[in-house]
Amino acid sequence: MNEQKTYPTPLQYLATSVKRVPIPIGALALGLVALGGLLRPYWEPAAWIFGAMAAILLLMLVAKTVFFPRMVRHDLGNSIFASVAVGAFMAAMQIAVLFAPLAPQAMFVLWVVAVAAHALWIVWFTWSFIRKFDLSQVFPTYFVCYVGIIVASITSPTFGLEALGRGIWWFGFVAYMVLLVVVTLRYAKHEAPQPAKPLLCIYTAPMSLSLAGYCAVFDPNVHVAVLMEALAQAFFVFVLIKLPPMLKLPFYPSYAAFTFPFVITASALSKTATLLGNPMWMGVLLAAETAFATAIVLYATARYLVFLFKPERVAMANDLGNTALPAGTRDVSMRVFSPRIRRALLVAVRMRKMARRLRARG
Repeated sequence: MNEQKTYPTPLQYLATSVKRVPIPIGALALGLVALGGLLRPYWEPAAWIFGAMAAILLLMLVAKTVFFPRMVRHDLGNSIFASVAVGAFMAAMQIAVLFAPLAPQAMFVLWVVAVAAHALWIVWFTWSFIRKFDLSQVFPTYFVCYVGIIVASITSPTFGLEALGRGIWWFGFVAYMVLLVVVTLRYAKHEAPQPAKPLLCIYTAPMSLSLAGYCAVFDPNVHVAVLMEALAQAFFVFVLIKLPPMLKLPFYPSYAAFTFPFVITASALSKTATLLGNPMWMGVLLAAETAFATAIVLYATARYLVFLFKPERVAMANDLGNTALPAGTRDVSMRVFSPRIRRALLVAVRMRKMARRLRARG
């Protein structure tokens, strides 16, 4: 007699999906909400759709932090995960701006908390990793940690804090100048491991981010903006040349690097085009970069969703904490939850079993 196939309960499925959430998903959320802002002039609902998707991803990351804190602490021992973790704060800043018209006070609090958390994270990251500097462990994600806070400059005008935004911009831009040398030197001396190869895409982001922040909180000088845009486009072309082999790689959490860097590149080009009076050739280039950014963000998002929600067959035993999963995914159990939460989940599963027995007898 063939053994009956069993499938995960909704609680098991949810626990498995939350446990799979990688820290770089915050960077994916950043790419989504930024894409919504890029597409907003063309289609208003895009901002709300992608903003809502980003918020859901951030909530999943929060859930993993709450329910699987040991896994998160372990991941943060890796310099890549630790430096890219601030992507969640950057996404929160942009979400705060998006929803500010609906709840201005709450979104202002969210924005302040996100900016403060990012600043504190920079201090912690510097103490934890820069103090024990190892060039081979430097990756483009360092740009995210130190330069990414310029997102606070871009979003500061919404809350009337341009002066703060200018100070933050100077910090991020100086950090970029230093890191550009360090990160480039690292790639010249050390080969990047395969899971980290997509991170090279981040190279296209810092100059464009700096330009977007410059236009947001300063009275931009056209010549300075054009110079920055030319450099940003040069980095973009460099990444495009390197991109095809990366797209052939199997899925890694570093796929998040395919999102925000390309969106902010198109956004910075849009701001430069506005400064120059929107010449036709820049409009064509902007349309092409916007279409490319949209396509690659959707591709990376689809790969993430497949990774997170791929169904797993589960052999139910006596309780929820005893599951059998395919090799390589074993121990997706409730033992990592706190005892109180685990007891509540076990009660729910047992009640479900009891209801099944009653229906069978009826």
